[in-house]
Amino acid sequence: MATENLDLMVALLKRIENDDSVEITHTSYKHLHPLIQSVIYLADILLTGDDKFENMNYIQQKGFPIFPGEQDRFGWLTGCIQLKKGIIIFG
Repeated sequence: MATENLDLMVALLKRIENDDSVEITHTSYKHLHPLIQSVIYLADILLTGDDKFENMNYIQQKGFPIFPGEQDRFGWLTGCIQLKKGIIIFG
């Protein structure tokens, strides 16, 4: 597990929670903001795949629940990271 990348992701998530310039549509953060794009990039690398449950647990222990978005019979199509004001969808 690359904890420095996971710690970077946690730091970005905390910054997003405290940044009022990050827009939310309904309950999801808009993907156009650079902070959101950075988190999605890291999530696609660090949290996507069958062998990434340890990384997901690390992020969840830091206070950011992760859960499936869309699913099919094979598993998750998208993942979601819950923040105080909304969710970030990745995958």
